[in-house]
Amino acid sequence: MIEVWYDGQCPVCRMEVAWYGRMDRAGAIAWHDITALPDRCLPQGKTRDDLLNRFHVRDCEGRWHVGVDAFARIWRELPLLRHTAFLFRIPGLRQMAGAGYRLFLAWQRGHRRRRAARPG
Repeated sequence: MIEVWYDGQCPVCRMEVAWYGRMDRAGAIAWHDITALPDRCLPQGKTRDDLLNRFHVRDCEGRWHVGVDAFARIWRELPLLRHTAFLFRIPGLRQMAGAGYRLFLAWQRGHRRRRAARPG
């Protein structure tokens, strides 16, 4: 089983995790909403900010996959996406995916700041 840490307050993240969850019929993935976890339940060696700033997956051998590599690791577990995970190993494509992910992260950080600044 692999474990995924995601930002449950991010609407895009929630939508994507829900989509992956529907495809995970074998129950091969454990999903952890970082925003709902108490500090004592965070993985050893990772801070809440670490986990919120980039998508993290820990595989069954304890290895961490972060960012685009985390998405590729999830895809390898899902029958509908398994055959496309190799795309992240194609030179150039992985870098383009990484650039797109960094743009999303910049948007997401701004969204998180705006959310935190809202009263109530």
